[in-house]
Amino acid sequence: SSPAPHNLPCLPGFQIKSQQSEVTRILDGKNIKYELVDISQDNALREEMRAKAGNPKAIPPQIVNGDHYCGDYELFVEAVEQNTLQEFLKLA
Repeated sequence: SSPAPHNLPCLPGFQIKSQQSEVTRILDGKNIKYELVDISQDNALREEMRAKAGNPKAIPPQIVNGDHYCGDYELFVEAVEQNTLQEFLKLA
């Protein structure tokens, strides 16, 4: 069975947009299915993202697998560099 999609909340902004693009490019390259969630127009979604991240000031992109918080952009990049992306995404 295929893994649950990954929710990658996003907000407008140059740095955030480029980070989001980098995350989606890597996931696409590894054929990992995901779902983008745009929280820019929805305060409830923004609060949900921050609650899952355990940080009231968390900014996108934040990576979540279902109800399991995976981490932020920096942790994502670290997992890619250390070849532990499957574990980071809670797929392993």
